[in-house]
Amino acid sequence: MDIKAKRKFIIIGIIAVVVVLILVKTTENIQKAIFKKKPAAGAKIPGVTLEEEAVPVKVIKAKKIDFKDTLPSIGNVKGFKEVDLRFQAAGVIESMNFEDGEKVQEGDIIASLVQRDALLKLKYAEVELNKNKKLFEIGAIAPMKMDQAKLEYESAKSDLDKTNIYAMFNGLMGPRTLDVGSYVNPSTNDKVATFVVTDKVYAEFNIIEKDMPNVVLGQKVEIFADAYPGRSFNGTVDRISPIIEGRSRTMNIKAELENKDGALKPGLFVRALIYTYDKKDAIVLPTSAMKKKDADIFVYVVNKEEPKKDIVQEKPAKKGGLFGFGKKKEEPKKEPTVKEKEAQYGTIEIRKIKLGHTTADMMEINEGIKEDELVIVEVQEEFKDKARVEIAEIQEGLL
Repeated sequence: MDIKAKRKFIIIGIIAVVVVLILVKTTENIQKAIFKKKPAAGAKIPGVTLEEEAVPVKVIKAKKIDFKDTLPSIGNVKGFKEVDLRFQAAGVIESMNFEDGEKVQEGDIIASLVQRDALLKLKYAEVELNKNKKLFEIGAIAPMKMDQAKLEYESAKSDLDKTNIYAMFNGLMGPRTLDVGSYVNPSTNDKVATFVVTDKVYAEFNIIEKDMPNVVLGQKVEIFADAYPGRSFNGTVDRISPIIEGRSRTMNIKAELENKDGALKPGLFVRALIYTYDKKDAIVLPTSAMKKKDADIFVYVVNKEEPKKDIVQEKPAKKGGLFGFGKKKEEPKKEPTVKEKEAQYGTIEIRKIKLGHTTADMMEINEGIKEDELVIVEVQEEFKDKARVEIAEIQEGLL
């Protein structure tokens, strides 16, 4: 047999083997199709189920916090005591014994009038008193005459005192409004200067009518001044005016502040925060979570579902082909992909609540919500009880 005949015989043999293998495989598939086990009568055939569309919602995780509510206001610093100094007698100012801002002690003479007439009057009354004492001792005058001489002396002494202005407390002198040589008269209410006590001061400000019920004596007040950035001063509400001012319809409030270092000057512009409510470990939610229906107040609580586990079926490995000599064909390597975050779902529970203190943005929950429960915020629509929702975002407590 020549070479060409051998080559032809080999090719025919290979083709015959391939045809036989194809026939065997085809026959196997036909048998599987014919003798495949049919489902029992009455057995349910799995079908496609349509789930209710889950609305995406934003939720907040309830946490306990220190809940503080403040009332802002603006005002000015006033001295703890501010006294306008005036003479009680008419006359010409002879001396001013202080400079602006100077410290004075209780009993110091701050200013004096020309005292010549007052001194003469006192000297005359003293002479008359001594003369009447001698006459009274020998029985030459009646007791009434003696008493009259004493009163005239005390009156002259009082008139001399009225020509001086004395410091009633330790404090600071304000600016002068009159100077030496000026004529003063009590009837015209001439002010010489202002005396202030600054070891303590008041922050004085006004609040509008609707905020009146929120302010009571003893509440903490925090004061801020532009002159001292980064520093605050603490005090308490000390005085509340019982009168509403007519035009502004505001009520005057005074907060007492310690001022040992003298940083707070009378007249200084300040901003105040009045702490109208302060409670520790309170569950607080945004007011955007609240819904009202008739007399009921409620929120939507989301009970989180457990994530479903996906069952992955492995595909059987492909056998090598005839012409591949039994080797598996190598698949191209796939680039690693970033796994997307799995969606989270939950069911709605309509929960009635009882409110505590509320502000424009926040509300205290006294009953109805426990810590770490999820509550829908920024509620835009009404949900039915047991409705399924998608948790798009979880906010960990108030920001």
